[in-house]
Amino acid sequence: MAIDIHSINRDLVINAKYISGQTTYQFGIQKLVPLINKLNIQRDLQDPKFYKRLERDLLKGCIMPPITLAFITEKELIKDENISQYINENIESAFVLDGIQRLNTLKRASESDDNLDVSRPLFLNIIICYSMDNLLYRMITLNNGQKPMTARHQIEILANNVYDFDTLSIKVRTEKERKRATNGAFKKADIVKAYIAFLSNSTNIDNRKIIEQKMDELVADRILDSNITEDDVEFEEVIALVDRLGENAKSLTWFQLNNNLIGFAVGIKTSFTIVSETSGEEFAKSIENFEKAFAGFDISKFNVGQQRRKLTSYFIAHYSELFELGENDLLQVLSEVL
Repeated sequence: MAIDIHSINRDLVINAKYISGQTTYQFGIQKLVPLINKLNIQRDLQDPKFYKRLERDLLKGCIMPPITLAFITEKELIKDENISQYINENIESAFVLDGIQRLNTLKRASESDDNLDVSRPLFLNIIICYSMDNLLYRMITLNNGQKPMTARHQIEILANNVYDFDTLSIKVRTEKERKRATNGAFKKADIVKAYIAFLSNSTNIDNRKIIEQKMDELVADRILDSNITEDDVEFEEVIALVDRLGENAKSLTWFQLNNNLIGFAVGIKTSFTIVSETSGEEFAKSIENFEKAFAGFDISKFNVGQQRRKLTSYFIAHYSELFELGENDLLQVLSEVL
């Protein structure tokens, strides 16, 4: 019992392997259904009554639309001739990008009637991607418009289940864990917000003046309109940079302010090289100067959080031009951005 490969192609937009294949209902029940529970924050399973018709049709012998799976691996690690072996040996590492409800319905059908023919074919589309950012782009294009699962939720899924924060010096905690943690821990929710800002190339990701549903639509639109698949910088590299710069206590405290982290995540796309070459001490001095300039604004005249994100993003994006400016010169430049 395994996955048979039919074809191997390349998705030129996200630079990924795109494979079509098939297996059986039995394999789907035993190997793919458990992947649903693996991502416990993935889209909630819908009321079974919506899939009663499909359940009945499965028992009659229908063919379901293909399930879409995905793997994230190192670039060009997998040769075409080894793809079948890789997929079958690493199926527990796969993500279900599309078809959670269908797999759950298949499981229910198998439990409700022993007459289900588990040898029936289950068709698969499989993406082997080398970039988490690119995979999220594809995931959003697959699911955008399906109300139960927003772009934010999809980003949260992979950020929480793919990134290994334990390899970093910085501590990343859930809100519950953070209450018990020592000082110096980042909220995981803040990391996810920074990721959303990075992908959408916008600091305006949770405007309270806009209703949540419409805000989710705007975020998805920005992500789809951005150049994620053409960017040279991965969010994983951004977090690694935050990790290094955060070795300086002042910088760490600065990054832990969510609005600074969001602004940094957006601005760093255009200045990654120069900031990467900056020492922790130099960066700490530059943001200290930024804070002195920011303190020169009358905060009663604007939304502080919104403008902090905007100005932080601008400062980081133009780091090569601004990091050596004096406090007053920097204030003048930033005042023109407001």
